[in-house]
Formats: sequence, structure tokens, C-alpha cells
Amino acid sequence: MGAKPSAAQGTPLAAGGYKAGDDAVERFRELLRIATVSREDVSQRDSTVFAQWIPTLRRLYPRFFAVAELTRIDDFGILLRWPGADAGLDPVVMMAHQDVVPVEGQDWQHDPFAADIADGQIWARGTLDTKDIVAAFFEAAEHLVGQGYVPPRDVWYFSSDGEEIAAPTAVHAVEWLREHDIHPYLVLDEGGAVATDAPLGVTEPVAMVGVSEKGHVDLTVTARANGGHASTPAANDACRLLCRVCETISANPGKPQLTPAVEATLAELGARSSELYQAVFGNLWLTRPAVTKIMAASPETAAMLRTTYALTQLEGSNAHNVLPPVARANFNVRIAPFETIDDAVERARRLAAQQCRASGVDPSLVTVEVNEAIPYTEPAPISPYENDAAFDYLHRCVAGVYPEAGFAPYVQNSCTDSREFNAICDRVYRFCGFVYSGEARTLLHAANERIGVDVYKRGVEFYVAFLANLEHVETLGA
Repeated sequence: MGAKPSAAQGTPLAAGGYKAGDDAVERFRELLRIATVSREDVSQRDSTVFAQWIPTLRRLYPRFFAVAELTRIDDFGILLRWPGADAGLDPVVMMAHQDVVPVEGQDWQHDPFAADIADGQIWARGTLDTKDIVAAFFEAAEHLVGQGYVPPRDVWYFSSDGEEIAAPTAVHAVEWLREHDIHPYLVLDEGGAVATDAPLGVTEPVAMVGVSEKGHVDLTVTARANGGHASTPAANDACRLLCRVCETISANPGKPQLTPAVEATLAELGARSSELYQAVFGNLWLTRPAVTKIMAASPETAAMLRTTYALTQLEGSNAHNVLPPVARANFNVRIAPFETIDDAVERARRLAAQQCRASGVDPSLVTVEVNEAIPYTEPAPISPYENDAAFDYLHRCVAGVYPEAGFAPYVQNSCTDSREFNAICDRVYRFCGFVYSGEARTLLHAANERIGVDVYKRGVEFYVAFLANLEHVETLGA
């Protein structure tokens, strides 16, 4: 028996005939022109630009702000409560972030903050990450308030001004919600999307919903030696020893493991691929060893199966002709859900010591330490995705707006602010309700980031559907 495509357990939930117009696109473009660039060094941030954000939202979406209650978090973070008919029900939280990454050093075909429309696409930083979500939420809420709609439960909107730099804004928002005894039923943040050009030869779009995300930590590897003049190099100079240690760590990232969430991802993708893949991924009880081996051979799919160690920085001598006494490297480590930060650190230390012994030097000459200057986090818990009303609700909303799309859970490799909300919510999902092509996914944080006008308009429909049908969010299969 082969893999079968998934199906929502209830009827599709659509946007009730709503269609976003060109006026919605113009409001989106106005938000894109606000250059809310976050900086690792906050003193280098243009706070006058961030100060424009809330006043602009108020002007563009006056009906929603007339009913919503605003709480400021830190400098420019936003918590908005949209009061529902029954405040006793656990609320829904919608998330995004208004900050964007810098554009310096990138070659753009259009001004990254002009929001030009060319070839049917809006070109600007933030079109995909994540001002499209911001604008779509406010468009949906503004429309529904104008229709006299009152959500059946409170809806909260949270937006950070420093997600891209791992600012503590989300942590502080969660603290505020906990202090006010607010425990969300469901949280929806950025993450997956309606992906085209999916792996395994899938030709249909598939809505990829993140049910967890990998943990993250940066490790500093330091090698020490005598140093000296470059005219008399030795086998265990700090840089050479460091390179061997780093290669050993990079080449041994840990045993790959097919988790149930990954199996669910493969089952959906396989069901929409060739007959061979349907058979392979529909019978993992038999094919698991071969599938694991095949996936581990590709960087893209291997990352789904295990903790990864990415060597990102190397530091040696300040002079071209001097052997340094100390050499350092940085590993950006993404931790699989079945491991912990301690597991990842211990593996790196064990491998470093192993390479030192193989090089004939004392293991104490190489240290592996957590870089405390960079925020780190354990893998997020797995949110429910099997026979769960909230997950099925997302599926039904996707089916109502994107009936041609498949639907699959997955574990996200990148980090989002939503991980902080796991402290107060069991159902945290990472999904951006837009179509992202393979090309679009390569434009995140890159030059020429852009989104199709029609892609944006259709995405707004998803957020209308999601908010307009919340009476079904706890009902499975009705």
C-alpha cells in the first residue's frame, strides 16, 4: 500500500467571498516603505523610523484600532487585544514581526524600500519576511470589523521590533501574558508556507506547517599552540589543529533519525509524488533504513533528520606572517528535537578531544564552549498534529483558500519568536498563509526580495478565512 494524501476532517473554510483589492496592495506598499531595519548594535538602529510604525497602522486600519486594545512591549513591540464575545475562552494569538534585515552590500534591481511593482511583483525588503503577514492580518481584521464581526474568543496580535536580532521582545510579551493569566489555545506565527517546487519531485503545492523548530546554539572552538614566525610552521600550529578539529566536528553531526513528525512530512510529500515514492514513503516500516540513508546524503534533507553543525567563522593571526598562539572558530548549531543543547555540546567536545589525541596533543589544547553572547534555545516541543482540532482547523482554512494544496506538518530548521510562546501554549504552529515558490524561498534575507501582487491578495484571503471561522477552531471534523 502506498502513501495517501492527507485530507481535512471537516469541510473547507473559506473567506466568505472576500477578495483583496488594489487598495489592500497600496496599504501593504506603504508599510514596506517604512525601513524598519533592526541592527545587532541597537545604538545603530534608526528609532525614528520604528516610531512611525504604530501611527501608520492606526491611520491605515482605523476600524480595527477603534476596537482593539494596545499594549507596548519594550521599545516598539506590539500586543493588541481584539475582544471576543466570550473572554472566558482561551484566546488565539497571531504573530509576525515588523523588523527586517539590512540591505547593505546587496545588489537590488529596485530600491528595497520603494515597494516598486514590476512584472506583477512587489519588490521590497520585508515582502516575504514578514510584513506580508503583518499587512494581511490587519487587512483581514479591518474587513471583518467593518462587517460587524466579533470573534467568538479574544484574538491577540503580537509583533516584535527585533525578531531578526533575537531581541527579548517575545520573551517579555509572554511574561506579560502570563502575568495577566492569559493562556492561548493556539498560536500562529511565521514559518512554513504553501510551498511550490517541493522536494521529492512533488509538482503540487503543499502547505508546510511547522509543528516544532530546531534548537539553536553557537559554539566557540578555541585551539592553542606556541605560536611564532610563519617561516617555521609545525603540524599542530593552532590554525592547523583548529582546522582538523572543525572538520571532524562538521563531518560527524550525529546519527540521523526519522521522527514521527518527519515521517508525516514524507508521507504527504510522497503521496503527491511518483508511484515509487508513494510506495517507499507509504511503507516506512520496511523502507526506513534506506530512506534514512538516502536523506542523510543530501544537505537539504539531512537537516530534517539530525543536529547540524555549520562552521561559520574562523579567526587566526592578525598578521600574514605570524603563527597565532590562539585560533578560534564558530559553529552555528541547529539541534534536532530528539536532542538537547547539552547533547550537541558534548558531541562537539568528544570529537574535539578525539581529534587532539589523533594529532598527538593533549585534548586540553582545544576547548568547546557555548557562546553566551548569542541567545540560544532548546528545540521547541512538538505541537499536536494528529487528530487535533486546531491543526485540522488550519487544514480546513488552507483547503478553503488553496484547494489545490496538500497539507503537511514539519520541523522547522530556522528559529522564530513563536518558540517563546511554548511556555504558555501547547499548540504553536508556524505557517505563513501565502504561496512561496522555490525561488521565493531563496530570496528571504537576500537581494530582490519580492512577492507577486496576486500571491499577496490571495494570502489575505487565508487570514480572513482563519479569523472569520474561529467558532470551528476547537471542533474536529464538523
